[in-house]
Amino acid sequence: PKTHFKITLRRSAIGLGEKKKETLVSLGLHRRMQTVYHPHTPETGGKILKVKELVEVENVPTSAVRTQEQQRQERKAPRGYVVAGSRMRAFQWE
Repeated sequence: PKTHFKITLRRSAIGLGEKKKETLVSLGLHRRMQTVYHPHTPETGGKILKVKELVEVENVPTSAVRTQEQQRQERKAPRGYVVAGSRMRAFQWE
């Protein structure tokens, strides 16, 4: 069953009232495109409704919940890289 909310801040709270900003902070959202997970509770649902214009919400199962560290590792590029081609080789620096 879907047991958690996946909440992503899509719009900035600049120019909004202090109460909306405090609601975002209480949800753990500080910057755009940041994602947090919260269990289904009436308190969390009420907070989401207060800022529904700013956030995107999905219902996810417990297995899909990621910690901040897990999210950071998923975004990280793999170690090492290969340069497929370089435009600098076309120039002759003499």
